[in-house]
Amino acid sequence: MEPETRKKLLAEGTAIALGLAISLAPAPEGLGQSAMWVTGLLAWAIVNWMTNAVPDFVCIFVMCSAWTLLGIVPFNEAFASFSGTTVWLLIAAMGISVAVSKSGLLARVALKVMSIAPPTFRGQTLALMGSGLVIGPFIPSTIVKVSIVGAMATDIGEKLGYAHRSKGMAGLWSAMYLGYNQLSQAFLSASFFAYIIIGLLPAEVSAQFTWTYWLMASLPWLLICAAAGYALLQFHYRPEHAPKITREEIRAMADDLGPMNRDEKWTLAVLLTCVLFWVLERTLAVPAAITAIGGLCVLLALGVVKVPDFNQRISWNVICFMGGAINLAHAITVTGIDAWLGATFGGPMSALISEPVLFVLAVGLAALLARFIIVDMTTCYALFIVVLTPFCLEAGMSPWIAAMCAYCVVYPYFTKYQNVNFLAAFNSAGGDEKLDHRKLVPFCLTFHLLSILALAASVPYWEWLGLIP
Repeated sequence: MEPETRKKLLAEGTAIALGLAISLAPAPEGLGQSAMWVTGLLAWAIVNWMTNAVPDFVCIFVMCSAWTLLGIVPFNEAFASFSGTTVWLLIAAMGISVAVSKSGLLARVALKVMSIAPPTFRGQTLALMGSGLVIGPFIPSTIVKVSIVGAMATDIGEKLGYAHRSKGMAGLWSAMYLGYNQLSQAFLSASFFAYIIIGLLPAEVSAQFTWTYWLMASLPWLLICAAAGYALLQFHYRPEHAPKITREEIRAMADDLGPMNRDEKWTLAVLLTCVLFWVLERTLAVPAAITAIGGLCVLLALGVVKVPDFNQRISWNVICFMGGAINLAHAITVTGIDAWLGATFGGPMSALISEPVLFVLAVGLAALLARFIIVDMTTCYALFIVVLTPFCLEAGMSPWIAAMCAYCVVYPYFTKYQNVNFLAAFNSAGGDEKLDHRKLVPFCLTFHLLSILALAASVPYWEWLGLIP
């Protein structure tokens, strides 16, 4: 038997044993046996998510089906989210990202921004970070963005004269990753993850967080992390020698792409229109999902996104996972688990939430540490949201606060296995040949600590907004 197969069988045996032990254990006072089955199934799924013994979306399908078979949640409720706005918003957003990836528009805009900046380490790190902030809200897939621009970062590094695996090369890559990935949490449309969070939050909370309000609530965190993150880049990676490239050479890289083609023009028009409608969602009374679906339909009708692209290049496993995960909160409510948690742990949690700065620091650090164990990024922040939402609501705090505390630390790359986005960006940039992972870790550490401190610094502002009582 292959070692990998043996490892997976051991993990699955552990998952099943733990799940059955919890499911068949006598329910504590205040809970029924159905709650134990929901908890046992969740424990089984968590072990699988930690070990990758069974794909995450398969675990979700098993959980939802088991709820129905056990009579806990009817089928039309267990799978209700597949007809909801979040799943369709995800499908449309992923389809639009396919158009961006295929057309070459992202590379063109990024090179244009870099050609304007001074051809120095300071200038190019600012351009890479800044272009990510400018382009990010138009493209909901972070993995698409970092895969394309990651290669450009090391290309620019080579033209600046930085050796492979050098500090300068690591600094340019880190600036790219900061702008296109680690600051994406500030914009609702910059990552699929934000749409997933909207689906996980209670309806009355998600209705409040339009594109504009999300950005407004995230603004202190964004400003602090962008300014201090840029300073950290200069501290960690400032190279020893001056660059060997001119602004004209960078412009030549952009000119080599030639004039904009038809697909780029249509993709740009659709992106601009979608973002405009998302910003004016409340004013125009057009739901974000309808805007995204409309944009995808235009791209499909024009042939920018073709049927094979729709079938093969959209992450259907992610959509399946989130379609079921969103209903986990419903199962927890139906079985009274949320009420029991509130009654059992309400005192200590209320004491922690009553000190918002301490609460934010605790959740941020806990979520960051959890990423060493929970390999899947979505699973990690989804669990924090599901567990913490009842306590936040009880205390009068918006669950969005807890969601952001987990979401803003979801992208660490202390080890390569932690982050699929990192792997995409790292490998597209040349992998170990051009980048030294050990040189990337210091910025990863200092930025994530900065991110948690920036969340804590946002507490007075969130109190002013009424998100914290």
